[in-house]
Amino acid sequence: MKKIAIFAFGALALTACNSGYNINGTTGSAHEGQTAYLVNVNTNEPVDSCIVKDSAFVFKGELAEPEVLRVQIERTSGSVLVEPDSRITIDLTTRPAVVSDNGGLNDKSAEFNKAVNEKGAALETAYRENIAKVQKGEMTVEDFEAFRKGIVEDLNGAYKEGIVSNKDNILGAYLLAMYSKALYQDLASLDSVMQMVKYSGKMSAIEKYHENLEKKEATKAGKMFVDFKGLNIDGEACSLSDYVGKGKYVVADFWASWCGPCRGEIPNLKAISKEYDSDKLIVLGINVWDSEQKFKEALVNEDIAYPQIYVPQDGDNATELYGIQGIPQIMLFGPDGVIIKRDLRGAAIKAAIDEAMSK
Repeated sequence: MKKIAIFAFGALALTACNSGYNINGTTGSAHEGQTAYLVNVNTNEPVDSCIVKDSAFVFKGELAEPEVLRVQIERTSGSVLVEPDSRITIDLTTRPAVVSDNGGLNDKSAEFNKAVNEKGAALETAYRENIAKVQKGEMTVEDFEAFRKGIVEDLNGAYKEGIVSNKDNILGAYLLAMYSKALYQDLASLDSVMQMVKYSGKMSAIEKYHENLEKKEATKAGKMFVDFKGLNIDGEACSLSDYVGKGKYVVADFWASWCGPCRGEIPNLKAISKEYDSDKLIVLGINVWDSEQKFKEALVNEDIAYPQIYVPQDGDNATELYGIQGIPQIMLFGPDGVIIKRDLRGAAIKAAIDEAMSK
């Protein structure tokens, strides 16, 4: 990413090719005399600052390429799409901030958000109406599920259209950064849209998600397990390789004490641990994103006896290694350490075990 050249008020431009950008802001009297910052959204580093005077502030500078910047005064903020010669106003007295640029990308972004919000409101109304129909017996559960999937596809289609129609400007990359996780679930589809969207490489959120999908691709079914370190329930150092790849099937559950759905899967895992011969299969808890105290309290409260690996938050990033963005994440490893299935829940856990053992 090219550096942004920021200038103090009244400073001369480095070149004469354009007059640079100008951001005029207004804010409430509570911010009088406070420092307003212009922050690079990708690096989260301030690139300019000024003092609020008479509830107003101004940023001026030059850009080699478009950027997404954030205007911030303490906890009050608003994002702006800045092109080299933008003329932007931002009103921080509203929530969210109102940004305008005389028909430019910020106005286009506002129009897009308004249209999507209106579509979402209409779909939500229809959603509630159809729930009532199901409750009254006027609509089958199957028809309602088809309708629900249609809503998701409709909204996702609107977001994708917004990205594609702005593929040659920074708005397309900005929308992709916000919605990539919801719209593109696999590496191939994300790669395809990134190649199309001109400034996608400038957005750190997209790059981070891309890295996550790469890790997920490398640990999908059929791939060998990736090792990491942690602590056992006695606080002693241990590794995933102490359990996986040792000649037994391993049901590994990435979980946390604060995670309701994780706690909901524990009865299933306890039942599986008791049902299968321990010489052939073990259940392994992998506690992540948690404190050691809360982890140990949960073991007692849930009466969990199967082995555990506690991964300290300042230790190996186990979830990152497996491209995990949400828990519980339950996966089945084969006796040789190869991943058989992931994303298992409920009855699917036992079904996957039985299928694997029947081969």
